[in-house]
Amino acid sequence: MGELTDRVAIITGGARGIGRAIGQALSRLGAFVVLADRDVARAAGTAAEIGSSAVAIETDIGRPASVSALFTEVEQRFGRLDVLVNNAAICRMVPILDISVEEWDATMAVNLRGTYLTSVAAFRIMQRQGHGRIINLASAAAKIGGVAAGAHYSASKAGVICLTKSFALTGAPLHINVNAVCPGPTSTEMTDAWGEATNRMFAERIPWQEYARPEDVADAVAFLATDRARYITGEILDVNGGLVMD
Repeated sequence: MGELTDRVAIITGGARGIGRAIGQALSRLGAFVVLADRDVARAAGTAAEIGSSAVAIETDIGRPASVSALFTEVEQRFGRLDVLVNNAAICRMVPILDISVEEWDATMAVNLRGTYLTSVAAFRIMQRQGHGRIINLASAAAKIGGVAAGAHYSASKAGVICLTKSFALTGAPLHINVNAVCPGPTSTEMTDAWGEATNRMFAERIPWQEYARPEDVADAVAFLATDRARYITGEILDVNGGLVMD
């Protein structure tokens, strides 16, 4: 029996990268994982890799109706929700003076508003249950500003940190833990697209001298999802090889 046996977890952006690693980590602990992603075909492939304890549901957290449909389906199908991991995000490399209003709004709609919408939907279920875990993926960029990621991405993730603390304050008396994990640069398809020279430059800035693996971030999320973290809430956990220390 794993630490999360019989518990149900939603991971947004669960098709690939960090989200995929989180789905695998929670499944290994016994959870049934719902991989919510716009790319439902790829999410279904990840669910198949995980096995019978995973399912994919097409979801666009930038659309309120899609968020509502996701949580309605999960509650009707499983009758509970124990863990929400807000991983889905948009990250585009755009210089600060070149960010259009449309680009800004699209990023905020997913990264910040989407995280708010999913958190509210999860919170309502968890409030009725009297327990739950919400774990948000923020970013080291939220603390140091946008270099590669872009100012709009960094600002949205700084908002996620504040949102985490606000939900944590509301959830604590209800035994709903709300925390965030702040990864630094992580080896994923997104960072692969930056190119070798850019990745080498950023890796040299990290005291550990290398990027995180998706599993490094997933392990931190998995810990926060378990009862070992029952008294931790409002925490912003850095997973960045020493890039940010606070």
